[in-house]
Amino acid sequence: MTRYNGTMDARENSSVPNGNDGLTDESLTSTLRPTLREDSRDRARARIVQGALIAVAASGLDATIDEIAEAAGVSRRTVFRHFTSHSELIAATISQGLSVLSSHIPATPAPGTDVQAWLDDSLTTLHAVARRLLGRAFWDIHIDRPGTPQEVMGAIEDIAVQRRNFSDSLAQSAWRALEGRGEPPRFVVDAFFQQVSGFATYALPQYSAQETGQLSARILWLVLNAALEETGRTSLSRSNKASPQG
Repeated sequence: MTRYNGTMDARENSSVPNGNDGLTDESLTSTLRPTLREDSRDRARARIVQGALIAVAASGLDATIDEIAEAAGVSRRTVFRHFTSHSELIAATISQGLSVLSSHIPATPAPGTDVQAWLDDSLTTLHAVARRLLGRAFWDIHIDRPGTPQEVMGAIEDIAVQRRNFSDSLAQSAWRALEGRGEPPRFVVDAFFQQVSGFATYALPQYSAQETGQLSARILWLVLNAALEETGRTSLSRSNKASPQG
């Protein structure tokens, strides 16, 4: 269960098993704790992927192993010790990028939340993360690239699916917070899909991430108001009548 309190907050449920399943505390700890070799391997892979995120943002999906190794601060040999091919590493990098973006999903606004402020904070955060994370890779993801390995194509396809789910969730959250009737209209959901996008992030390169976020929030606020009027609900709470401050 998540809540909005001016920051991106979430409550996490423990994944540790409950009940008496025959494991002592000591044996359970031993079972869950990785070996030193596993821990070292995981740390090395994470370091390489972090370097790949930097290299891919700078050079796109064609970032070389040498560029990735330099960004990660490891040798080329170390990269291939943990990833069998360039395409495997790029697919893992795309998946990690999605994980980073997902970690910044705004919490659902609680009843009485200032939806304008929620939109403003949410869209500003998302555009800032996208600008820092995607870089040149954004364009590579959205152009036809003959010969792209299948595992990389699969990771790219996941981006579209997750972005649609993410934007749908945001639209639903805003609509419920404003006490909209039934499901939000299709044009509201599509407007969120358009604004929660790297296309919106990079459409006005002279804008800062904050300015882009405020513009996206203002557009979505106007769309939400139009939808509320169409569905017969014309009155909003006082705190939600003005457009977001820019």
